[in-house]
Amino acid sequence: MSKKLFLLPALVMGAFLLFMPACGESDPCKDVECGANGICIEGTCDCDPGYELGASSQCDVEWATKFLGSYTGTDGCGGALTQPVNITRISERRIRITNFGGFGSYVDADIKVVSGTANAFELNNFVDPAQRRFTGSGTLTGNAISATYTVTYTDGTSETCTFNITK
Repeated sequence: MSKKLFLLPALVMGAFLLFMPACGESDPCKDVECGANGICIEGTCDCDPGYELGASSQCDVEWATKFLGSYTGTDGCGGALTQPVNITRISERRIRITNFGGFGSYVDADIKVVSGTANAFELNNFVDPAQRRFTGSGTLTGNAISATYTVTYTDGTSETCTFNITK
């Protein structure tokens, strides 16, 4: 018998074993559905930026939606807010806060993940229509937001303020 005839079946069998999944191994993502905003990696959903797992165990909770609404409360620089603070969606990772600090204007804030949950925002030198510059951060806990920020006025003076608002 020729050595070539002996090697051919061995090569075919080797290729078959190389490309066949091992018996008993299962795909850890086989029964995991992450939705349109995530993918399964090793049996766990990895959500796209701007989304997190919801009650359905899919990546269907958009970060911005947790912040949306009308709030009332106080501002450390301005006292009681006479007009509601309204938060609207710009994108899944960015919100607009109207009547921020009682200034009658708005600021745009980027949502951040803290301790595994998107429950915070940052103001990164945002300049409002009146040319005031805002820098600071806030945290959402339930229906309440607490924040500390610095406002720099057009004349170069600044003050650091805090606010606490609730839906």
